[in-house]
Amino acid sequence: MKKTKKIKHAAILINYSDAKTTADCVNSIKASKDAPHIIVVDNGSSDECIAELKSLCPNLDLIQAGSNLGYSAGNNIGIKKALRLGAQVVYIINNDTLVDQNLFFRAYRYVANKTRIAGAKIYYAKGHEYHEESKGKGDILWYAGGYFDYATATARHYGIDERDQSQYDKIRPVEFVTGCFMAIPRVVLNKIGNFSEEYFLYLEDTDYCLRAQQRGVEVMYNPNLVLYHLNGGSTKAGSKLVDYYMTRNRFLIAKRYGSWRLRFALLREGLRNWSDPTRRRALIDYLSGKLGNRSL
Repeated sequence: MKKTKKIKHAAILINYSDAKTTADCVNSIKASKDAPHIIVVDNGSSDECIAELKSLCPNLDLIQAGSNLGYSAGNNIGIKKALRLGAQVVYIINNDTLVDQNLFFRAYRYVANKTRIAGAKIYYAKGHEYHEESKGKGDILWYAGGYFDYATATARHYGIDERDQSQYDKIRPVEFVTGCFMAIPRVVLNKIGNFSEEYFLYLEDTDYCLRAQQRGVEVMYNPNLVLYHLNGGSTKAGSKLVDYYMTRNRFLIAKRYGSWRLRFALLREGLRNWSDPTRRRALIDYLSGKLGNRSL
C-alpha cells in the first residue's frame, strides 16, 4: 500500500457557491513562499460550481460536505484531515482573501510547536475598501487585533477603516484573532479541540480564542503576517441571516464568558426587539436550546 506523504502545514478554505473567488485565493496561496498544503471544504455548492472549481484548480484537495455545514463544522472537517496528514500548523483562512508572499513562511515559524494562536494584519484588498473616499488606496486596515466587548457581547476590530501609518506594527496579545486568518499549531488543537459547531456562523472564532486563553494559550496579533480581504464574500450586514445568527450567538457567547449583568442586558435588548420576527426567533431558539444551523 502506498504511504500518504506527510505534510508540514495546511490551509483550510470553505467554498460556498463562489468558485472564482476561492480559486483566486488558492492560487494566491500556491504562489507564496513555503506554501502549505491546501484543503478546500465545499459546503453544498451546485454541481456546476464544483466543476468550475475543479477546472480552475486542477488536483485540488477538495472535500464535498454535501450540504451547508457552516463555518465551524466545515473548518472542523478540514482540520481533521490536515491533522491526519501530519500538519503541525493549520491555517484557517477565508476564501475571499489574497495572501502576502511571506505569510505562511513567517506564520509557521511563529506558532509551530508553541501554545500560541496568531492572527495577521489584514487590509481591505485594493478597490474593495468599505468607504468610497478610501477606494483604491490599498493601505486601509480591516483588522489589526481584536477584543471582545463585554458590555455588548460583540467582537470588535482595532484599526478598522484606518489608514495604516504603522500605528499597529507591534506584536501584542489580543482577546481574539479573526477567523479570516488564524494560525493554529497542532499542540493547541490537541489541547483545545476544534471550533464549537453550536454557533454555525459568527463569533465562533471569538469563542475559540476566549476558550484557548482560559486554557493558557497565547492569542497574538502579529503585524508581520499580512493578507488582503476582498470584504464581501458570503453574507451582507443587515441581512436576515446576519441578524439571526449574530443575535442568537451573542446570547450564547455571553452565557459562556460574560457576567450575569451582560446576560440580563441582552435579554432586555431581545425583549425590546420582540417585534422583529428574525430577532424574536433568535431569542426563542437560544432559550429553547436550538443551536447550530437553523433554516430561516
